[in-house]
Amino acid sequence: MMKALLVDDEVNNLESLHFMLQHDCEGVEVIGKAVNAVQARDWLARHTADVIFLDINMPGENGFQFLSSLVTQNFKVVFVTAYNEYAIQAIKASALDYIVKPVNIDELQTAVEKVKRSLSSPVAAEQNRQLLEHLLQSVNKKTPPKKIALPQLGGISFIEVDDMVSLQADSNYTIIHMNNMQKLVISKTLKDFEELLDQTQFARIHKSYIVNLRYIKEYSTTDGGVVKMTDGNQWSISRRQLDTFLEKMKTGSLMFGK
Repeated sequence: MMKALLVDDEVNNLESLHFMLQHDCEGVEVIGKAVNAVQARDWLARHTADVIFLDINMPGENGFQFLSSLVTQNFKVVFVTAYNEYAIQAIKASALDYIVKPVNIDELQTAVEKVKRSLSSPVAAEQNRQLLEHLLQSVNKKTPPKKIALPQLGGISFIEVDDMVSLQADSNYTIIHMNNMQKLVISKTLKDFEELLDQTQFARIHKSYIVNLRYIKEYSTTDGGVVKMTDGNQWSISRRQLDTFLEKMKTGSLMFGK
């Protein structure tokens, strides 16, 4: 049985989450609840939990500050929060689980199953420590994430966002073309990356392509519009995305007026 601690400053949210975990999520036992970071820290001094469902936006000391204050973090974390651009970006970039309020039962069940699988992995504890460390570093900078964490068998790969030339959809996977000519196949959709990446640096130019504006070598109007990248790849631009793409290029480039 997976033991859970719930932390949220709103009692109604605590009780609602407690009810859903107990009645709709098999194999979870709620053994503790706290309405602020102080209570949660005191509880952890006397008990242990396999997973913490943690609210981010709490008065006084938020969820990230609470995690930073802990000497050891030998538990999984599922963030439960209202949408916040940099916070969600940082969580996604660190490959950690989160649920946006109001909590949807399907998303909660998916998060619980992911926690169960990770707890059964022999390398999960060290991975979790590294991912939390990466998250807290990203959040403290309050800027879009500079690295993306990709948990793999036996460890974690951290990809530099600036080194990503373009991203190509391949069904439910994404092929990342790096500036060293390496290709990485990631089990995330292109939409997942679109929501994660800095929109001032990356542009969705087609249902199948996202490009890093810094690596665009040429834009051609032939065949309806094509971008040529510094690594030699050429990607089509859909008519739907053309105006947005040109506006981003105009904003980020020195151009002669006409």
